[in-house]
Amino acid sequence: VESIHFDYLAAGCNVITTNSFVAVPQRMIECGLTSQNISANFRAAVLIRASVDRARAAIAKYDDVGDHSKKRPLIAGSIPPLTECYISEKVSASVDDLMSEYQIIVSTLLDCEVDILLAETLSTTREALAILRVLSLLRKTRPIWISFTIKDDVYTNLRSDESLEGACQSIIKEAVSLSIPLEAIGVNCSTPSAISNAMPILKKAVHGTSTKILAYGNCFQTTTSEWIEESSVEDNAKEKSDREKAINCCSHDYDKEG
Repeated sequence: VESIHFDYLAAGCNVITTNSFVAVPQRMIECGLTSQNISANFRAAVLIRASVDRARAAIAKYDDVGDHSKKRPLIAGSIPPLTECYISEKVSASVDDLMSEYQIIVSTLLDCEVDILLAETLSTTREALAILRVLSLLRKTRPIWISFTIKDDVYTNLRSDESLEGACQSIIKEAVSLSIPLEAIGVNCSTPSAISNAMPILKKAVHGTSTKILAYGNCFQTTTSEWIEESSVEDNAKEKSDREKAINCCSHDYDKEG
């Protein structure tokens, strides 16, 4: 990870993102990284801190050999979705519930003194609202970038079918009301064509504000629509398999009972 960070710095990047995209409590449970003595929150926090350490080590190494005429590179702390990417139905409907889980991620990144908070690949407005409100509760200021993922075929909408323009306007307004420095807002982890098409919407949303536009695509081998469909098929197959196992486990052959 440190080597990859270094390669990006050497290529000219002035911001690197922590490799902590899946360091969220739910993933810790799903991957079996918890135990009776190690909670999901603790394990996620350990991995987040390690990811910041790796990014910081890469910058230190680059400082030894890099171009010192440039500004020192910054570290963006990744704040990811709490569940599977792109599938908005799996996002809790309660902003309060989201805040509870996001607090461990945001507070750990702040304790590690990252330069920027990067909330990325969000498929709903409520995820972004929860993150802003956690920041407000923690009473710690740090520039934040918020980025949504949009539909491949309907670039005007988030994965949740919410309007991209409406989502941006709502988040900009919330950040102002909470006095949080929303440095950038935009879209990511969508096809390059969808992101290009979304640019006019983003420009309109930030017009008259100091908030900049953020955008970075993903050159998918398959579109996210196809990935979501495949994921749903796999989930359904697993559900059917689990149901059949339960039936087999609980069935009883009374004819053979002695």
